[in-house]
Amino acid sequence: MNLLQDLNRPQKQAVCHQDGPLLVLAGPGSGKTRVITQRIAYLISQGVPSDRILALTFTNKAAQEMAHRVSSLTSGFCHTWVYTFHAFCARILRQEGEVLGYTSQFSIFDTDDQKRAITKILDSMSLKSTMTATDVLHKISYYKNHCIYPDQIPSENDYTIKIIQKAYILYQEFLKKNNAMDFDDLLLKTLELFTHYKQVLQYYQEKFLYILVDEFQDTNLPQYMIARHLASEHQNICATGDPDQSIYSWRGANIRNILNFEKDFPDAVVVRLEQNYRSTKYILEAASSVISCNTMRKEKKLWTEKQEGSRLKLVRTFDDNEEAEWICRDIKKRLQSNLSLNDIVIFYRMNAQSRAIETALRNHAINYQIVGGTEFYQRAEIKDILAYLRILVNERDEVSLLRILNVPPRGLGKTAFAFLMQTAQEHNLTLMQVIRNDRFLEELSKKAKASLWNFMRMIDDFKKQISLPLSKLVESIIIQSGYMQYIQQKDVKKDEDRAENVQEFLASVREYEKQFTNLTLSEYLQRISLMTDVDKWEKEQQEKVTLMTLHAAKGLEFPCVYIIGVSEGLLPHNRSYTNEQIEEERRLFFVGITRAKELLTLSHSKVSYRQGSYDFYNKPSRFFDEIPKETCEWSYRCDSNASFKKY
Repeated sequence: MNLLQDLNRPQKQAVCHQDGPLLVLAGPGSGKTRVITQRIAYLISQGVPSDRILALTFTNKAAQEMAHRVSSLTSGFCHTWVYTFHAFCARILRQEGEVLGYTSQFSIFDTDDQKRAITKILDSMSLKSTMTATDVLHKISYYKNHCIYPDQIPSENDYTIKIIQKAYILYQEFLKKNNAMDFDDLLLKTLELFTHYKQVLQYYQEKFLYILVDEFQDTNLPQYMIARHLASEHQNICATGDPDQSIYSWRGANIRNILNFEKDFPDAVVVRLEQNYRSTKYILEAASSVISCNTMRKEKKLWTEKQEGSRLKLVRTFDDNEEAEWICRDIKKRLQSNLSLNDIVIFYRMNAQSRAIETALRNHAINYQIVGGTEFYQRAEIKDILAYLRILVNERDEVSLLRILNVPPRGLGKTAFAFLMQTAQEHNLTLMQVIRNDRFLEELSKKAKASLWNFMRMIDDFKKQISLPLSKLVESIIIQSGYMQYIQQKDVKKDEDRAENVQEFLASVREYEKQFTNLTLSEYLQRISLMTDVDKWEKEQQEKVTLMTLHAAKGLEFPCVYIIGVSEGLLPHNRSYTNEQIEEERRLFFVGITRAKELLTLSHSKVSYRQGSYDFYNKPSRFFDEIPKETCEWSYRCDSNASFKKY
């Protein structure tokens, strides 16, 4: 196979570069993934052992696609490490984490688990504060993403900061006691390993001759430091990304990591991928004009061989209901051409904006799906089953144990729970250690003791079944625990479909078994824990319009794109005060524009219903003024007979 066939000149340069640091500035739709995968295959063809190449990206979907492409290019003879940052760190920590005090079976807490833990901690602190668990978690995550430990927080005399600092300390102690980490810990603990255990770092530095990092503009400080540590031995790091698509500062991403790459690696070769294979000329010209207003960027001249295509439609309506109504009518017109519902996406800045468009879509009988709405794996019944599975591999996981100890109901009351919690705290034991100690249980009623003994026997029986196929284990838990009967009875009372969701979960486990042979329980739990909204989204066989936030749009493309709510206060958001914040909002808009292949509509309403009232001062976004007039058509008022005129 000719690995360089059909590559343009800059793509070939990036693929064939061998030794030394490389920065690939990849514009949207420029074939970035192809370059990365063919570069890996090229290195292997040049005699580099495949298992000494590490490729890091940000979503499981991207990692799986990358691994599949490399495998195809190398006829399946490939052992390259292709992971998300979090999955890579989880693998390292399961192998090396004992030096930090964790077993290889540690749990990974999701947002719901974290909230339960923090709520318990805040309750124990008896605070006179209005702070919520979400507020505290957000701040702790900020500190972790910036490598700030509790003793490094400048508390001064700020009562709120002191509360967060104390909660941070107790939270980390809770995680350690539960043999658990949250998402941020996966990065931070790996960085601790590399910083304090030089022999561990040296092993992985020697192992990986070549390191490729995708979406480098999205790295936060721990991710950046991990990549630098690993690359410091051989200096063969390839950073691929686009500063113009850096949109995640709210979760710690630092655009300066890619802007300063040449300072950190003075010998770096820089390759610009500027040819766009996705969008028409009008769409690309509009995007380029908008993003050129930013100053924190690396200059690129995007171009395409595609035709000019249709002009962008700019739409202004009276309110968001009329905006949604106009879009639905326009979608129906589009469907009369060759477009299908699966070709169409509606982007918005905030989840709350979906209300009006959802209502209109339902009224027009247009099928739709929301990416990042109520997540399947966050439903209570699915979390319950996952908690049973998690406790089988990690009995120290108190959050999971408390979730299932009396679900289905086993006759355990508040008194029994309070006794168990207090005993665990007094004797510095885990909750399960208390439950497994008959001496402690003598203090409880006969009914409570019998319930706990039965619970322990059930868990031990499930543990004996871990060697079974995963779907068989899940099926056994659902039935033998009495959970299916329990939710079926509740569904009848509340007219819900939780039993159907449990069956769907079981079906998803079977699909996993087909996709990943010899999948262990631990591996499955890790995959589920590290899934993102976009990973969970698949275009369904039944045609549907897709709704999602602009932040979820990265890496996707659609023939027809609508961006709604392009108004001051929404895009850019009203919490964007500084020039840096405005520039990130402009990058977010740029990302949305460049998802479009052929058709793009930008809309805003004069009046919006926000925060419980109508806002009569909705101005068009300043970003409208940055779009070249010759690339778009504008309508100041839209109805069924709307005509579009150049302005």
